[in-house]
Amino acid sequence: MKAAGQLFMREGLQGTTMEQIAKEANVSKLTLYRRYPDKNTLFTEIIANRCEHYVPAAIFEANGSATEALTRFGTALLTLITSEDGVNLSRVLTAEARHNSDICALFFASGPQRVKKGLLNLMENLCSSKRISCDNPTDAAEMFSALIVGADMNKQCSMHLRPTPSPEEIQAYVARAVAFFLKAYK
Repeated sequence: MKAAGQLFMREGLQGTTMEQIAKEANVSKLTLYRRYPDKNTLFTEIIANRCEHYVPAAIFEANGSATEALTRFGTALLTLITSEDGVNLSRVLTAEARHNSDICALFFASGPQRVKKGLLNLMENLCSSKRISCDNPTDAAEMFSALIVGADMNKQCSMHLRPTPSPEEIQAYVARAVAFFLKAYK
């Protein structure tokens, strides 16, 4: 998976062959095909693993105050989307979308959809426990997600106009976003 991930990010999905992956990983093509029947399956598993690495399931738990829970989630998501992995993945998917819409659907299911469902569950828990006040957890999740994904640092990273933000920059932005969000939902 490491070899495939590096090749996909460097060469794109179309520019990478299973033969190249096998060679880079020092395994036979037969071994590779036994585990992954095609590139899309392998690419999807890489996406799922990276998403789980940056945004583990525990991030969606409503432990602590609303501020603590939202800060954990926002920090994990902003770290993912501004990371080198996140930026490169976005670039690869943009290039692949015209030729391989299936991979975009697979990506959405294993990445953004998982995060969206997790955030909705978190919002539902925060609402039901009265840690935030909202009539519609779906809207609240959408609003909070927009605050994080819409960060200027994310836009700049995606266009390679700035380096990956430091943990301190991410934490400072997320703290401001959480405070802003909670003014509307407290």
